[in-house]
Amino acid sequence: MHMLKRLWKRWDIYLVPAAVSVFLALLFLVPSYKTAERRVYDLLLQIKPAVTQSPNILLLNIDDQAIAQVGIWPWSRNIVGDGLLLLREFKAACTVFDIEYVDSSPRGVDSRYLEETLPALFKEKFSGLKDNTGGLLTALGKGQIPLKAAPEYASSLADLTDSLQQDLSAAVEKIARDNDGYLGQAARANGSAFFTVNMIGDQIQLYHVSEELKQYVEANIALPLANANAHGWTPFIKTAAVQPTILPILALGKGAGFPNVQVDEDGVRRRIDLFIEYNGKYYGQLMLRPLLSYLGNPEISLSGTTVTLKKARFPDGTSKDISIPLSRDGKLLINWPSTKFINSFRQLSFKTLVVHDIVLANLVSNLAIMEQAGYFTDYPGDTPPLSLYRYAQNLKTDILSGSRPSSDMEEFVQVRQKFLDETARFLDGSAEKALLDQLDALLGQKELDEATRTSYTEIRGQVQSTFAAVKSDYDQLINLRKEMALSIPGSIVIIGLTGISTTDTGVNPFEKSYMNVGTHAAVANTILTSSFLAEWPQWISLIFTVALVFAITALIRKRQPKTGIIIGTSIFLVTALAGILLFILFKIYFPIVMPLLGSAATVLGVSITKFIRSETEKSFLRNAFSRYLSSDVISQLLLDPDRLNLGGEKKSLSVIFTDIKGFSTISEKLDPVQLVGLLNEYLTAMSDIILEEKGTIDKYEGDAIISFFGAPVELEDHSYRACLSAIRMKRAETALNERLIREGKMTSPLMTRIGINSGEMVVGNMGTPRKMDYTVMGNAVNLASRLEGVNKLYGTWILTSEYVVQQAGPAFIARKLDRVRVVGIDTPVRLYEILEETARVDKTLLAGLEIFHRALEQFEAGKWDEAEKLFAEVLTVLPDDGPSNTFLGRCREYLKKKPADSWDGVFNLISK
Repeated sequence: MHMLKRLWKRWDIYLVPAAVSVFLALLFLVPSYKTAERRVYDLLLQIKPAVTQSPNILLLNIDDQAIAQVGIWPWSRNIVGDGLLLLREFKAACTVFDIEYVDSSPRGVDSRYLEETLPALFKEKFSGLKDNTGGLLTALGKGQIPLKAAPEYASSLADLTDSLQQDLSAAVEKIARDNDGYLGQAARANGSAFFTVNMIGDQIQLYHVSEELKQYVEANIALPLANANAHGWTPFIKTAAVQPTILPILALGKGAGFPNVQVDEDGVRRRIDLFIEYNGKYYGQLMLRPLLSYLGNPEISLSGTTVTLKKARFPDGTSKDISIPLSRDGKLLINWPSTKFINSFRQLSFKTLVVHDIVLANLVSNLAIMEQAGYFTDYPGDTPPLSLYRYAQNLKTDILSGSRPSSDMEEFVQVRQKFLDETARFLDGSAEKALLDQLDALLGQKELDEATRTSYTEIRGQVQSTFAAVKSDYDQLINLRKEMALSIPGSIVIIGLTGISTTDTGVNPFEKSYMNVGTHAAVANTILTSSFLAEWPQWISLIFTVALVFAITALIRKRQPKTGIIIGTSIFLVTALAGILLFILFKIYFPIVMPLLGSAATVLGVSITKFIRSETEKSFLRNAFSRYLSSDVISQLLLDPDRLNLGGEKKSLSVIFTDIKGFSTISEKLDPVQLVGLLNEYLTAMSDIILEEKGTIDKYEGDAIISFFGAPVELEDHSYRACLSAIRMKRAETALNERLIREGKMTSPLMTRIGINSGEMVVGNMGTPRKMDYTVMGNAVNLASRLEGVNKLYGTWILTSEYVVQQAGPAFIARKLDRVRVVGIDTPVRLYEILEETARVDKTLLAGLEIFHRALEQFEAGKWDEAEKLFAEVLTVLPDDGPSNTFLGRCREYLKKKPADSWDGVFNLISK
């Protein structure tokens, strides 16, 4: 049982790390802990080096400028379709819509058809009707057609009119354009447009999805994911329904992905699903499918929680595998640019594309005015600009209708460029100059009347203003095209709504109102630059923390509180630094909140436990030793309990031995109860004095007290304190005797003999681990014991050595006595009697001491007769003076019998 108690006392401190480990395990269930972990993750994102932003990503923003240019959102889908064609013209690598076209839109008006094609068609048809009708009437009038044949020709003319009516009716119906179909046709012409397939979990499906659309999604949008179920599981979440882009658009695009963006419990977006399972098939995130196309459609393979794009081919011709680490729940950690949205990635307003088409339309309109005015009559080039433009537009119409393949967009682009080149040639100045020169020549004719001259002057002004307008349009158009030529070619274009009225915003680690379209750019950037972040699972953090808290406990359990705190703080800082460096250097986030909490809690818990244990031990020591040790000694033991261990050290100390004269006789007159009570009162009074002077009581032996000064508390004036304690004990003894006799507890006084000595001695705990004494040993101790007994010989009460008197200083009146050899000690010692504090001595005592010291000089000089007289004189001043009586008896003895010639003045004490 004792062994078990010892083991428990040794190991019970490990309850602290065990409790901390349980507490930390329970933290997994606390939302605030998860929030704290995420905030630390966000902080590390702030301090890590900024992620490289791929120059191949372009955000095409439908921003406030674009909305102000076009009108309130949502726009007619033909506007976005025209933008797709323009992106194809400028060779965008691919175009991704972060816009959900999940419902059908109203039909629109084909303004070009209404303004250009339809009037020409009406003119053509009615012109033919006019010619046929006029020809029939002329032939009848001239008799070329007999009247009897007129009904037959009239019937043919009626059939022609009916056909004309049907053709014009069909032509008018074409004014109403199917905008959804137009956007889809533009996507097909673009060749690399990607749309959305929203994965519906617990959300409400707003629009009905036909079986045809579901089948199309499963057959054409799902991605082949090799080894997806190799181990019978995947880390990807499942969804029960989809909300795809409508079929007229989706079917003509190149692919689609889900735009779903995950939000952590604290509302911040840090990670995203890369795949979602629907009906046993896997669908990629909105940016994954375009990236696969951009990278040459590499094979996708899943191994554990790593997705590998095998032999991905980059635009520069290089090829490599891209390994994408996912979390255990199948999510990709987004390596966000460390800036606000407005400063992240390359950005272009959709307004640029809209204004481009507006300026182009103005340019064409002004060129048409020139054409009608005959400016191109003597056109010096191969083909007038408007002819090229009309050919390009017809080509575009055929491509959009499907009558010509999308690959013919290359010809469309070339013809458009030829149109611009020819326009530039026309505007280079020669055509305008030629027209103006002709007008100036006409105006130079002297015979012109005023009206004609005015007309020519107006025409000249119109030429200049028309050319100026066309040049302005052309210059603006070229500037817009230069801007797009710098931004679009080779880019992964992401189209999203970023106007201030949009609600498509979220919170990321760097901005509280971040446009969500930037999330898809950040996902693409993370994959393209391979700047992946990894996150170790929480269970690894827990295992590490458990090991850490037990290690900390082992390191600090036996150390002083200050040292323990330093060690714990150092481990805390090293752990934090290791987590930071791991994230910065290797892009791996180790959940460090738990080990940091664990280390802090362990240091605190161990410190509190040790404090409680220490206070308990201190309380025990204080209660156990307060009656034996001074408060200073107890304080030393409390500060360093190891002092209670066995062992000693050599120190210069002062030791006191006391004994009551004739105590055996006194004890015989008292019953045991009275004796114990008397002894306790006496010992209490004497001990209190010793303790007040910071002495240590070694032990009690019956009525005797053994004490010492200078250990364990260092006292430079230990000799002084020992002498002062002896004098104060004699004073206390007088007061105690008066009270005890007055109270009838004793009939004769208690008289204490005291021996004091100072010197080197061994002090420490002596004994066994189970029973020990804090005591002193050595010759200096033995001498003090002998001096207490020598008091009997001289009739003194406080005897000490010459060394003590020297060390105590002039604070005491001391009487010089013999040089003696005590039993067991060969070296002669000069004895002194401590009489009183110098400040309290009376003149009579001083007078008697002066005579005594003269007598002692004569005695040690062998002048026995002179010494006898002086000692006798002392007794007249100090009656019953013990030392004088002792030396007086020796003088008379030596006068009768002279000591041996070898006598050296040293008196040998033959008894203890």
